[in-house]
Amino acid sequence: MKKNILMLALSVLVAGSSVAPAVAQGGSKSRQEVKAHKERGERRSPEERAAARTERMTKELGLNKAQARKVEALYLKQAKDKDAMRSRFKKGDRNADFRKEMMASHKRHNEELKSILDKKQYAKYEEQREQMKAKHQERGGKDRRGHHERSTQIR
Repeated sequence: MKKNILMLALSVLVAGSSVAPAVAQGGSKSRQEVKAHKERGERRSPEERAAARTERMTKELGLNKAQARKVEALYLKQAKDKDAMRSRFKKGDRNADFRKEMMASHKRHNEELKSILDKKQYAKYEEQREQMKAKHQERGGKDRRGHHERSTQIR
Protein backbone atom coordinates (compact mmCIF):
# COMPACT_ATOMS: atom_id res chain seq x y z
CA MET A 1 0.00 0.00 0.00
CA LYS A 2 2.82 2.38 0.91
CA LYS A 3 4.55 1.59 -2.39
CA ASN A 4 1.40 2.50 -4.34
CA ILE A 5 1.02 5.81 -2.53
CA LEU A 6 4.69 6.59 -3.00
CA MET A 7 4.51 5.76 -6.73
CA LEU A 8 1.37 7.86 -7.11
CA ALA A 9 2.98 10.83 -5.34
CA LEU A 10 6.11 10.47 -7.46
CA SER A 11 4.11 10.32 -10.70
CA VAL A 12 2.12 13.44 -9.71
CA LEU A 13 5.39 15.23 -8.97
CA VAL A 14 6.92 14.28 -12.33
CA ALA A 15 3.76 15.17 -14.24
CA GLY A 16 3.46 18.48 -12.41
CA SER A 17 7.04 19.46 -13.12
CA SER A 18 6.61 18.85 -16.85
CA VAL A 19 3.28 20.69 -17.08
CA ALA A 20 4.17 23.68 -14.88
CA PRO A 21 6.47 25.46 -17.40
CA ALA A 22 3.86 25.20 -20.15
CA VAL A 23 1.17 26.64 -17.87
CA ALA A 24 3.49 29.39 -16.60
CA GLN A 25 4.07 30.66 -20.15
CA GLY A 26 0.42 31.51 -20.41
CA GLY A 27 -0.70 33.12 -23.65
CA SER A 28 2.67 33.25 -25.37
CA LYS A 29 2.82 31.58 -28.72
CA SER A 30 4.99 28.58 -29.40
CA ARG A 31 7.84 28.83 -31.88
CA GLN A 32 5.85 26.75 -34.36
CA GLU A 33 2.91 29.16 -34.17
CA VAL A 34 5.16 32.16 -34.71
CA LYS A 35 6.92 30.45 -37.61
CA ALA A 36 3.62 29.50 -39.23
CA HIS A 37 2.47 33.09 -38.78
CA LYS A 38 5.58 34.33 -40.64
CA GLU A 39 5.31 31.71 -43.38
CA ARG A 40 1.82 32.90 -44.23
CA GLY A 41 3.28 36.35 -44.79
CA GLU A 42 1.33 37.90 -41.96
CA ARG A 43 2.86 40.62 -39.85
CA ARG A 44 2.45 40.89 -36.14
CA SER A 45 0.40 43.85 -35.01
CA PRO A 46 2.22 47.04 -33.98
CA GLU A 47 1.24 46.31 -30.38
CA GLU A 48 2.77 42.82 -30.52
CA ARG A 49 5.97 44.12 -32.10
CA ALA A 50 6.30 46.93 -29.53
CA ALA A 51 5.69 44.55 -26.62
CA ALA A 52 8.26 42.05 -27.93
CA ARG A 53 10.95 44.69 -28.43
CA THR A 54 10.24 46.21 -25.02
CA GLU A 55 10.47 42.82 -23.33
CA ARG A 56 13.78 42.08 -25.05
CA MET A 57 15.21 45.50 -24.13
CA THR A 58 14.02 45.16 -20.54
CA LYS A 59 15.93 41.89 -20.22
CA GLU A 60 19.05 43.04 -22.05
CA LEU A 61 19.36 46.55 -20.65
CA GLY A 62 17.67 46.17 -17.25
CA LEU A 63 14.96 48.78 -17.77
CA ASN A 64 12.85 49.80 -14.81
CA LYS A 65 9.04 49.86 -15.08
CA ALA A 66 8.81 53.55 -15.96
CA GLN A 67 11.43 53.18 -18.69
CA ALA A 68 9.72 50.06 -20.03
CA ARG A 69 6.40 51.92 -20.34
CA LYS A 70 8.06 54.81 -22.18
CA VAL A 71 10.03 52.47 -24.45
CA GLU A 72 6.91 50.47 -25.29
CA ALA A 73 5.02 53.66 -26.17
CA LEU A 74 7.95 54.78 -28.33
CA TYR A 75 8.15 51.44 -30.16
CA LEU A 76 4.39 51.38 -30.65
CA LYS A 77 4.55 54.82 -32.25
CA GLN A 78 7.48 53.70 -34.41
CA ALA A 79 5.71 50.51 -35.50
CA LYS A 80 2.61 52.45 -36.54
CA ASP A 81 4.75 54.97 -38.44
CA LYS A 82 6.58 52.15 -40.22
CA ASP A 83 3.30 50.50 -41.19
CA ALA A 84 2.05 53.81 -42.61
CA MET A 85 5.26 54.29 -44.57
CA ARG A 86 5.17 50.70 -45.81
CA SER A 87 1.64 51.15 -47.13
CA ARG A 88 2.66 54.42 -48.84
CA PHE A 89 5.62 52.64 -50.42
CA LYS A 90 3.44 49.78 -51.66
CA LYS A 91 1.03 52.27 -53.22
CA GLY A 92 3.90 53.68 -55.26
CA ASP A 93 4.70 56.81 -53.25
CA ARG A 94 8.46 56.56 -53.76
CA ASN A 95 9.52 60.13 -54.37
CA ALA A 96 12.93 61.52 -53.39
CA ASP A 97 11.63 62.83 -50.06
CA PHE A 98 10.46 59.37 -48.95
CA ARG A 99 13.97 58.23 -47.96
CA LYS A 100 14.61 61.53 -46.18
CA GLU A 101 11.39 61.09 -44.20
CA MET A 102 12.42 57.59 -43.19
CA MET A 103 15.86 58.77 -42.07
CA ALA A 104 14.37 61.68 -40.11
CA SER A 105 11.90 59.32 -38.42
CA HIS A 106 14.75 56.98 -37.47
CA LYS A 107 16.80 59.87 -36.08
CA ARG A 108 13.84 61.14 -33.99
CA HIS A 109 13.31 57.64 -32.64
CA ASN A 110 16.96 57.36 -31.57
CA GLU A 111 16.88 60.77 -29.89
CA GLU A 112 13.74 59.86 -27.94
CA LEU A 113 15.23 56.51 -26.95
CA LYS A 114 18.41 58.25 -25.81
CA SER A 115 16.33 60.54 -23.56
CA ILE A 116 14.59 57.52 -21.96
CA LEU A 117 17.67 55.38 -21.31
CA ASP A 118 20.51 56.32 -19.00
CA LYS A 119 24.04 56.69 -20.42
CA LYS A 120 25.10 53.16 -19.50
CA GLN A 121 21.98 51.58 -21.00
CA TYR A 122 22.24 53.63 -24.18
CA ALA A 123 25.92 52.69 -24.57
CA LYS A 124 25.01 49.02 -24.25
CA TYR A 125 22.16 49.50 -26.75
CA GLU A 126 24.57 51.11 -29.25
CA GLU A 127 27.06 48.28 -28.70
CA GLN A 128 24.35 45.70 -29.46
CA ARG A 129 23.39 47.59 -32.63
CA GLU A 130 27.02 47.55 -33.78
CA GLN A 131 27.22 43.81 -33.14
CA MET A 132 24.09 43.28 -35.22
CA LYS A 133 25.57 45.36 -38.05
CA ALA A 134 28.74 43.26 -37.90
CA LYS A 135 26.71 40.03 -38.07
CA HIS A 136 24.83 41.45 -41.02
CA GLN A 137 28.10 42.19 -42.81
CA GLU A 138 29.38 38.67 -42.06
CA ARG A 139 26.34 37.22 -43.78
CA GLY A 140 27.34 39.07 -46.90
CA GLY A 141 24.76 41.83 -46.67
CA LYS A 142 21.79 39.50 -46.58
CA ASP A 143 18.82 40.44 -44.47
CA ARG A 144 16.91 38.03 -42.21
CA ARG A 145 14.94 36.63 -45.12
CA GLY A 146 18.10 35.82 -47.10
CA HIS A 147 17.69 38.69 -49.55
CA HIS A 148 20.66 40.78 -50.56
CA GLU A 149 20.72 44.35 -49.34
CA ARG A 150 19.78 46.80 -52.04
CA SER A 151 22.45 49.08 -53.30
CA THR A 152 22.22 52.62 -51.95
CA GLN A 153 23.93 54.06 -55.00
CA ILE A 154 21.87 56.22 -57.30
CA ARG A 155 21.99 54.92 -60.83
